[in-house]
Formats: sequence, structure tokens, C-alpha cells
Amino acid sequence: MWGSKMLSQEQVKSLQEAAHRYAEAISDRALGYLAGRGISEEVAARYRLGTITDPIEGHQGYEGWISIPYFTALDLCVGFKFRRLDDGKPKYGSPVGQKTHLFNVVATMSATKSIVICEGEFDAIIMNEVVGVPAVGVPGVAAWKPFYPKLFGGFDVVYILGDNDVKEDGTNPGAEFSRRVAGEVLNSQIVQLPPGMDITDFYLVNGKEATANLVGGAR
Repeated sequence: MWGSKMLSQEQVKSLQEAAHRYAEAISDRALGYLAGRGISEEVAARYRLGTITDPIEGHQGYEGWISIPYFTALDLCVGFKFRRLDDGKPKYGSPVGQKTHLFNVVATMSATKSIVICEGEFDAIIMNEVVGVPAVGVPGVAAWKPFYPKLFGGFDVVYILGDNDVKEDGTNPGAEFSRRVAGEVLNSQIVQLPPGMDITDFYLVNGKEATANLVGGAR
């Protein structure tokens, strides 16, 4: 889309306008999917989740997908992730050449003793808004950057919640993600989820209290 250089004011404005337009156009189908993942319409609106409509440059081909905007701590939109609603592959997409960011980075400014790093945006939303535990999202190990650990230096404990998703070839990308992040972040603690689950799956099966207890309530 725009490569890894600093975005111009015009580019940020375009992203801001797109985030607003997509959120306003969120479809009943998208809301139904999100509700099934534990995210209410109110929470979806808070994170400006939407539906791709009248796409901007770089978003063509994602019409009808859920839009997941990324915002800075100053509430400026700097990028997007997309989630398809049919059974096609891949399930997620993003604009070509877009710089990666932490999702819900404002959580790193929380005045709490602990924080959670999730493998994914929806998991971070569940932890942060539904369970009530400050959380950020990282879309996989490839999106982790060397300077991210500095953002978590003020917390006593940093819980790492990667998916427990063993593949047919025996690999476990979620476990790889957890090990990579835990190896670079001070005071980190890996939380092992049941096989085949991400944190949203765990929440849907076990509820808010049990999910919060995985990370000691993170208060």
C-alpha cells in the first residue's frame, strides 16, 4: 500500500475516513459473526470494526470483509486488517506493503501491574473489553518487532497468550509466537491454553471469570 515509511497527513486522513465509513456500513452478517465470537455491537463500535464498502486504494478485493482498523495511542488510524466471512482462504488479509503495528497499543499506557499480549485482534478485544484485562494484539510471530519489548517495560508481569493450534505437520505457530515474545519481553509469563483453542474459544466455553483467572485478573 504505502510501504514502511512514515505515513503522510493525507494518507492518515484517508485511513481515518475509511475507518469511519467502514464502521458506519457494518453489515448484519458481520455483526452476527462478531456476536458469535463474543463481541457485541457496542464493543464492535468502540473499536470501529466495520464492513469494507467503497474501498480506498489498496483495499480493493476485500469488499464485504470485516475491517479491523489499527489506531495509535493518539487515536490516528495507521492501518487495517481484514477478516473474510465466507469459508475461503486465507481467512485474514491486509493491504500489500502495509507496515505492521500493535493492535490496541493504547493498552500499553494502562496504569496496571500487568498486561496481556494476545495473538490476534479479536482476542485482544475480548480480553480488554469483555474480560476487562488490558491487552494488545499481535497478528502472529512475523508481525513482532524488535522494539516492541520496550513498550512493556513498566509492567510487573506480561502474560503471553498465543493460540494452541497444532497443525497437520506438527508445527504450532501459536507456541512459536509465545516463545518468541516471552524470550524478548522482561517479566513475561506464557499462558498455556487447551489444545485447539485461542483465548476467544476459551472465553466462549468457560466465561469471563475463568478467562480473567488465567492471567490472575491482571489488576
